[in-house]
Amino acid sequence: MDKNKSSILLTALCIALMLVQGCAPTGRYKDKYDSAPVRPPTLTEQQDPRIVHEPVGRGNLPYKVFGKHYTPMKERSPFSQKGTASWYGKKFHGHLTSNGEVYNMFGMSAAHKTLPLPSYVRVTNLANNKSAIVRVNDRGPFHQDRVIDLSYAAAFKIGVYDTGTANVNIELILPGEEPLPTESSLYQVTLTGFKNKLEANESLKGLTIMLNHDAAVHEKDEQHKVVFGPFKNKVQATDLIQKIKQFGYQSVNLESVLAP
Repeated sequence: MDKNKSSILLTALCIALMLVQGCAPTGRYKDKYDSAPVRPPTLTEQQDPRIVHEPVGRGNLPYKVFGKHYTPMKERSPFSQKGTASWYGKKFHGHLTSNGEVYNMFGMSAAHKTLPLPSYVRVTNLANNKSAIVRVNDRGPFHQDRVIDLSYAAAFKIGVYDTGTANVNIELILPGEEPLPTESSLYQVTLTGFKNKLEANESLKGLTIMLNHDAAVHEKDEQHKVVFGPFKNKVQATDLIQKIKQFGYQSVNLESVLAP
């Protein structure tokens, strides 16, 4: 075989191996070390995911990592756990998770060693009492005594990103169970359409007396709005909207906001 044919054959073999392995020649991940992206997650990206009761799918067979065997739960049952949470970000972004989905560091997701995939859990940072609901779709973390690996967005939301790791409490959300709103899942009721600040203040005075609710006038870009809240209970906020509309106000909106 001449040199040209040997070179072509070798190149083709290398390309084939790379395709089979699904990675660059230096390994599965392009980056050697994990890191954070250049921007923080947006408020929208930090919103708790909508709970969808999905069947247990891929990634739930027994497996072995670093010589240790793990047997995932076959069905969802009451589960809580305390331990150390960590987070993973840019190095793993765009790669497949254990259940075959693509990891998005800006999504509200997590990795756990044995919970059914997928599952929804409420994670509370015990240092600051901030909570978030995340969708577990990956396996890990396999490092020391850590119990859950949060996505970058989830870690940012509850303060785990600030410290790198944190002591947390994990609660599995069971099918048919309505999770309590997390500390950061808040709602406010806003009234808009005022001609000026004086008109907004007049409405504020009347409505706070008639509804027995505190409110405030917010001003931005010469636009004024009356804001009630925040409320942790969405039902309470929507009930207030109906009461306000009874007084003739139509430009009333429900807004989701994050706790400070």
